[in-house]
Amino acid sequence: MDNETLPEINVEAQSTFATSTLVADVEKAPRSKSVLTEKEHKTIYGSIIQTSCSRTGCGAVFEAKAKLVNRALLDIGMGRYQWFLFTITSVGWFLDSFWIASFAVINPASANEAMFFLTGDKATYLPVGLFIGLAVGAAAWPWMADLLGRKWIFTSTIVLMGMGGLVGAGMPTFTGLCVVGCVVGIAIAGNQFVGGMILVEMLPASHQFLVCMQGAFWGLGQLVAYAVGWAFIAGYTCGTGPDAVSTTEALGKTKRASSGSDLCHYVANKGWRYVWWTFGCITLFLYLCRFCFPLRETPKHLVARRRDAEATQIVKDIAAYNKRQTWLTEASFARIDSTIDADAVETRRQSPTRAVALSLGMIGFSVLLLLWIVTGLTFVLHKTYVANYLSAKHGVTAVTPTGVSTDYLFSRYLYTTISAIPGPIIAGLLIEAQFLGRKRTGAIIALLTGLFMLLETLVQSPNAALGFNCILSFLEYSALAVLTTYTVEVFPSPVRGSGLAVMGFSWGLFGLIAQIINVYADTTVAGGGPVWFCGAMWIVMVGAWLVLPIETRGRAAA
Repeated sequence: MDNETLPEINVEAQSTFATSTLVADVEKAPRSKSVLTEKEHKTIYGSIIQTSCSRTGCGAVFEAKAKLVNRALLDIGMGRYQWFLFTITSVGWFLDSFWIASFAVINPASANEAMFFLTGDKATYLPVGLFIGLAVGAAAWPWMADLLGRKWIFTSTIVLMGMGGLVGAGMPTFTGLCVVGCVVGIAIAGNQFVGGMILVEMLPASHQFLVCMQGAFWGLGQLVAYAVGWAFIAGYTCGTGPDAVSTTEALGKTKRASSGSDLCHYVANKGWRYVWWTFGCITLFLYLCRFCFPLRETPKHLVARRRDAEATQIVKDIAAYNKRQTWLTEASFARIDSTIDADAVETRRQSPTRAVALSLGMIGFSVLLLLWIVTGLTFVLHKTYVANYLSAKHGVTAVTPTGVSTDYLFSRYLYTTISAIPGPIIAGLLIEAQFLGRKRTGAIIALLTGLFMLLETLVQSPNAALGFNCILSFLEYSALAVLTTYTVEVFPSPVRGSGLAVMGFSWGLFGLIAQIINVYADTTVAGGGPVWFCGAMWIVMVGAWLVLPIETRGRAAA
C-alpha cells in the first residue's frame, strides 16, 4: 500500500469506526479490523481510487458518510443493478438528443404550413422556443433534484417529453407549436443533467467513466430521429418544400421558383405531425419499460438529507440485486454522528450558493462556468456562420432544408450523427488514462475543436464541408461528454444539483443567444468574424481546462 492511501485509511478508522457508546464493543472490533485490512480499489488502468471527499464545503459529517458509501459501492462492485441503471439513464440521454433532433426534422415542414396562417417566415421561432426551454429546464430540474430527490425528477421529465410530443403534433397553429416546443425543451435539459447525477451517485468509483461513454447515446438518438423522420417527411409533406427543386439545381445555384404558401394546408402536410406522434409514443413506451427495473433514490442524496436508514437500505438492495452482500449498516453512520466534532456541523449549514463556489474555489468555478458558456454559444453560432462564409468566399452553396432534396438533406444528417456516436466512447477511455485524465482530455478536444473550426474556412466543395461537419460532430459530443462527466463529479451530492443548475443555465442561455443571432444571419454580412471567434475561443479553452484546480480521475464522486 502506498503512502498516499495510509492517511485515508487512518481517517476512516478514527472517524467512522472510532469508539462509540451507541454501538456494542463486540460489533466494533471486527468492523474496524475489516476496514484497516481492506484492499485497494483501482481504475481500469490500475490507478488507486481515492474515496474521500477532498473539496472544501463538503462538510465533515457528509464527507465521512460519503466515503463510507463509496467504499461500500466499491466492495459490491459493478453488477447487474448498475448495468441496468446505465441502460435506463442512457435511454434518457437517447431521448434528449432524439427530441432535439426532432426540431430540425419538423421545422421546415411545420413552418411552411404555418405560413398559411401567418405572414412572413416564422421558421426561426421554433428553435428559439426550444432553447428557451433548454435554459429554463437546465436551471430548474437539477436544483429541484437537490430538494426533492433524483428519482422522481428523472421520470417526470421523460413523461413531459412524451406528452409534449403528442400534444404538439396536434397543434393547429405554429405559435402553439412553439409553446409546446419550449415545454419539451424544459424536459430535455432536466433529463440530461439529472440522469448524469443519478448514474454517478450509484456507480462504484471504478466505473464513473461510464457517464462519459453514455454520451454515445446522444448520437444514437439523433440517428434514430433522422432515420424515422426521413420516411414521414419524404412521404407526407407539401410539394412546396425542399423537393420542389432538384439537389443538382440547388447546388448549382439555380434559384427555386417561389410557390404560394397557401398551397400547403394541414391535410397535405401531416408528415411533421406523424413524426411527433410517433416520437411521443416511442418516448412513453420507453418510460413504461422503466418500471421493469427497480429504480431507487441515490444513497448519497439520502445521506446528504440526513436519511441514513434509507441510504443503508438502498445499498443493501443494490447488493441483493447484484447477488452480493454488503457490510454497511445504519450503525456505521451512527458512529460517524457520534465521533465527528460538533463544531464541524456548522459547515453543513452554509448556503448552497457558497457551498457550490467552495467546491471548486472562485477561480475554478468561474473557469468551469466559462467552459459551459463557450460550449453553448460556439457550436450553434459556428454552424450557421461558417455556411454563410463558405457560400460568400468559396461559392460552396449552403445545405438548407429549403435548398436541397429531402433525401440529400437527411443523408447528410445521418453521416454527421453516425460520426458523433464513437466520440464519447473514445473520450471515456481517455479520461481514465493516467497521463490524461479529465482535464487534459478536455484540453486536447478543445484544441482540436478550435483548429478544425478554423480550418473549415478553407473548404472548397460540399463534400469537403460534409467531412468537416462529421469531424466537428465527433468533437462536439466528445467535448460535451467530458464536460458533463467532470461537472457531475466535481460537485458534492448536497449541492450537485445546484452546481449543475448554474452550469446548465449558462449553457442554455448562451445557446439561446446564439440562436437569436442566427435569426438575423441572413441579413448580416457573411464575413468570417463569428467563425474566427468560435475557433479562437476553443483554443483559449485549452488553457481553461488546464487551470481547473481539481482532477477528478481516480476520485470517487462525493
